[in-house]
Amino acid sequence: MTDLAEPIVAGASAANSTPEAIAEILAGADAAIQLACLIQLTGDVSLLDRYGPGTMQEPNPNMRLMPRTVMPEVNARAVRARLAELLAAVAEPEVALPLPDPAMFRRLAELVVGQGVPDEFLPLLREQAGFEAPQPVRPVTRQPPETLDVAIIGAGMAGINAAVQAQRRGFRYTVYERHHEVGGTWRAHNYPGVAVDTPSLYYSFSYELNPNWTDYYPAGKDYQAYLVNLVDEYGIREHIRFGTEVVSLRWSDDDQRWHITLRAEDGTVQESTAAAVITAVGYLNSLSFPPNVDRGAFAGTQFHTYDWDPEVQLAGRRVGIVGAGATSMQIVPKIVDEVDLLTVFQRQAHWVVPKFSGEKEVGAADRWALRHLPFYNQWSRLKIYWYLSDNLYPNIRADQEWMRTHPYSINAGNERVRQLCLKHIYDTFGDDPEMVAKMTPDHPPNSKRINKDPGGYYAALRRENARVVTSAVTRVVPEGIATADGELHELDVIIWATGYKLRFLSQFEIRGRDGVLLSDVWGDSPTAYLGTVVPGFPNLFITSGPHASTAHGGGQNFLFEASTQYIMECLQLMVDADASSLEVTREAHDEYNAGVDQMLTGSIWCHTGTAHTYYLNTRGRPILPSPWRMVDYWTKLRTPVEEHFVLRDAPRCHPGPTMTGGTQ
Repeated sequence: MTDLAEPIVAGASAANSTPEAIAEILAGADAAIQLACLIQLTGDVSLLDRYGPGTMQEPNPNMRLMPRTVMPEVNARAVRARLAELLAAVAEPEVALPLPDPAMFRRLAELVVGQGVPDEFLPLLREQAGFEAPQPVRPVTRQPPETLDVAIIGAGMAGINAAVQAQRRGFRYTVYERHHEVGGTWRAHNYPGVAVDTPSLYYSFSYELNPNWTDYYPAGKDYQAYLVNLVDEYGIREHIRFGTEVVSLRWSDDDQRWHITLRAEDGTVQESTAAAVITAVGYLNSLSFPPNVDRGAFAGTQFHTYDWDPEVQLAGRRVGIVGAGATSMQIVPKIVDEVDLLTVFQRQAHWVVPKFSGEKEVGAADRWALRHLPFYNQWSRLKIYWYLSDNLYPNIRADQEWMRTHPYSINAGNERVRQLCLKHIYDTFGDDPEMVAKMTPDHPPNSKRINKDPGGYYAALRRENARVVTSAVTRVVPEGIATADGELHELDVIIWATGYKLRFLSQFEIRGRDGVLLSDVWGDSPTAYLGTVVPGFPNLFITSGPHASTAHGGGQNFLFEASTQYIMECLQLMVDADASSLEVTREAHDEYNAGVDQMLTGSIWCHTGTAHTYYLNTRGRPILPSPWRMVDYWTKLRTPVEEHFVLRDAPRCHPGPTMTGGTQ
């Protein structure tokens, strides 16, 4: 990939400030990133040899958000002074700034992360850091015909990204969204404390960086606002059919199109068609509750966190929250002060990473630099990505020799994570052996999702009005919850923080070639080629498929961008071949998944011990995590191998979406 994005545009927002004032602000920002920005602004690479020596990333034993840059103070002051002079002197409203050439990019990346950066990572980092917008790999010699129209199901993160990329590539598209606003999970959840637990400077699209984050882990409403702004900025809203639920998809060989059954809120049923379908719906899509527990007997108030009712009064009441995962950890600190008694029913302890100082609010210096210092946002994002991605991959690879003497970790790196989390437990509950025992997991870190303490979860459990119950929930009775140890816990309110069931594409019926049901093909062990396409289902593309989630690091934004890049390249292959359908071969699918299984065998998810996790199916087979490094998966998804597909053509008799029906 050699094509560059448009030059970054710097505004004159700093022009009215004095150099001294700017330098004072920048004193609190990352010095290595400032030097990288200065070199780009001046084009003077010699500044790296002048000011770079002695710069390092402080060792990071506590897994802070990012290592802290250490630069000799005399050099840091000189860099700040030169940047301040440049920024204060900006007179034009806009100044076009060139992006770094490949040689400069590598040197500056290594300065910013404090490590060598191998060649294989450079193209990925350019894109993921936002220096380069997602680029076509296949030469675009023909524009898509109107007959190759795309239906996108869902208007959450994945659907919005798919719409942006389809629009950029020139494909006609319609988004079907059953609710009345975009945002997916960030629209749906309004429980107290709902927030992103991936750093905000990374958890956004690489082509649409947001310089205005105020928190490293923003509240759900703030992330929802980011997505709404994105939809409006790109003009996507006019392509969305809100209040429209997809009921079924059926492929027709006769016209080489997907026939889509839709249901409006009033029950009216219609049928539309599309040449291709992109499913942008989550894999955690149906509410989960403890099995074999009849919840109907409770005499008080109860609800799932998905259906949080802000009108329900919790003050002065006995509240039980069933579940101790990420959602529960966000809610507990927010409600513990108002309830009379808070009982957390914990099926299994999670490994919890503490929130360190400086990880809540984005500091004033960083906020200023993100908004006003060209390239500061890109280099900050690159640094975060570097330390939260494949640097963590070794932690999930099993070391058989290590495991012979370490029952609760799978290698030395995995043990370091365990010790960090154990320290958080002992720092909080060290004087309470019973709580230490309750909060210490009996499985290795990463065997299920590691959670981030939002700040105050463990502390909340030390309150006099809080308690943790580890005996299994067996019955719901009028008075509350009965547990396996025979105890009755009397409650006024039950909050089910029990998450969702993992069911890929279970929201609607999908029939492929010859009427075959995808649910029958998959059973409880779904597979897909590169997590995106399935034999027998032409022109059906998946953004969140089996074995596609990078469970060792990164964020869902990475998966959505990588999978959508591949989908757009597949559609372009159809354009180039003048084909009306594209279908992965059985041979390519099976060979790829044999490789997946081989890689999974050496991963932590085949050595989870007693971990209860939605990563596995009912037989203990991993079906969610990707076994690859992120750079490997990203590279595999650059563009399709044409020999792995069957391309077919048929007369195109449908120029675009059609609507029929109107029954109830």
